Amino acid sequence: MIVALGSLKREAIGIIRSGDYTLVDAPEDFLAYRPESHDFPAIVLSGTGSERARRATKWAIEEFAPESIISFGFCGATKEHTHAGDIVIAARIMDLPGTPFEWSIVDDTNSLGPDRTVLLAARTAVEVSGLDYHHGTIVTVSKTATTPGTKSWLGEVINATAVDTESHAVAAAATDAEIPWVVVASVLDDRDFDFPTIVDRHDSGPYEKRITAYIKHVFNTPQDLPALLRLGRSSTRASSSLTTFMAAFMEAHATLTSIEQHPA
Repeated sequence: MIVALGSLKREAIGIIRSGDYTLVDAPEDFLAYRPESHDFPAIVLSGTGSERARRATKWAIEEFAPESIISFGFCGATKEHTHAGDIVIAARIMDLPGTPFEWSIVDDTNSLGPDRTVLLAARTAVEVSGLDYHHGTIVTVSKTATTPGTKSWLGEVINATAVDTESHAVAAAATDAEIPWVVVASVLDDRDFDFPTIVDRHDSGPYEKRITAYIKHVFNTPQDLPALLRLGRSSTRASSSLTTFMAAFMEAHATLTSIEQHPA
């Protein structure tokens, strides 16, 4: 079985709807779904933040005993020509703990690389499905990179292709358990997009804020309405790309695994 680790339900909703899933009991407020067919991965959603992702991954390994793990979800673009809905496949995962003020001296000794077979399955999936994609470093930071300046700095100084808040923790937990892994993310926000403050979800669960929270925010800060509408459209594109990708990935992974197990 493959386990897909994500953070938010809206990242996974298309995948869940496209398969036959059963909601299973999970600790804390994590969400976990068991597929009725091996054509789909088990899905575990941790909420945001590295510590949540680490705990959810460790639990998922104990619960599902996966043969491989894929970390999936939304990310922010750090390069000019990376746009909402594009897929980013991580060649490396790097962790930048602390605040941006502590990033001036970058230590890449904690960077991790994916398993060759699952990486090849991911690259095959985007090729056959026709998705726009990028292959590069994804940086995990402790708090969502919301400003163009922060995202640009990560792209220029770290040479990152994208940024998130969970994937390094998933990769590290999988590495510790000696389970093959890959990280694939779908771009939610362009490099030059400036997040409204209400979107910051540091260390929170897998559910979205209620619509009443956004209505109240727009009432008090009407200038954020265009950005929120744009973010909603980007979220739909990013989720659709993940849904398309996951179906192609599962097929590619099954084919490659069969070839490795039964070479001609």
